[in-house]
Amino acid sequence: MTDYPIYRKGDEVEIVRRGVIVVVDPKDPARFGVGRPGQFGADSYFRTDNDGVRHRLVTAAEWPPLPEDVWRDRNGKRWEAVEIDCRECTADGHACEDGYVALKSEFGAWYPGNLQLTQAHRYYGPFSLEQPGPRRGQERTC
Repeated sequence: MTDYPIYRKGDEVEIVRRGVIVVVDPKDPARFGVGRPGQFGADSYFRTDNDGVRHRLVTAAEWPPLPEDVWRDRNGKRWEAVEIDCRECTADGHACEDGYVALKSEFGAWYPGNLQLTQAHRYYGPFSLEQPGPRRGQERTC
């Protein structure tokens, strides 16, 4: 006896693949593929306009935020990534390292540090990068 399901031809099955990378077809942006990280190309291709394929953004390729990035949350609210001087955050009682980044929303929410960025992503994400900051594409200097 097996510990996994056995499917038959004609069964309708929902498949969820975690930890995959997205490959976009340069000739048809509505066609995307999925593959394993580090793999060249995709295993399978799908169309974004296919009602039989459910998909949603989990984490943007540009995540985590860098200073001066501007992000939008799932509700379209604007967030700015700001670098905090360690003296400022230790005055608040937070542990701090050089290059400490916080997300600050247009409605007053404030999420400083890596753990807090994870929480912001959980509560308000997925985030999409609206405007890259000047450090985007450079090595992180923290």
